Amino acid sequence: MTELAHARVRQLAPADLGGPGAPVAELCSAVAIAVLAEAAGPDFRMTSLALDVASHPLTDAPVDLIARVDKRARSIVFVSVEARSGERLVFSAQGLFSAR
Repeated sequence: MTELAHARVRQLAPADLGGPGAPVAELCSAVAIAVLAEAAGPDFRMTSLALDVASHPLTDAPVDLIARVDKRARSIVFVSVEARSGERLVFSAQGLFSAR
């Protein structure tokens, strides 16, 4: 299997994204950028970010972050991350990275 098939998973506390209320877009954005950049690797810089944040309140359940490299070429990388608390989507983000 190639690297594209592997997902990187980590957990956050709901408070890290603004819980117990609705997720805070600025916090979700900062987490998404960090996770996407880590998955893309140090030789790439972000050139585009798309972020969708849910409006429902976060529960006490941990938030699972799942990052995937969707496509990797010599000079570009497409990476996505999805944050879920239980069955509910907290945010999803897609980033395009280019070689430095």
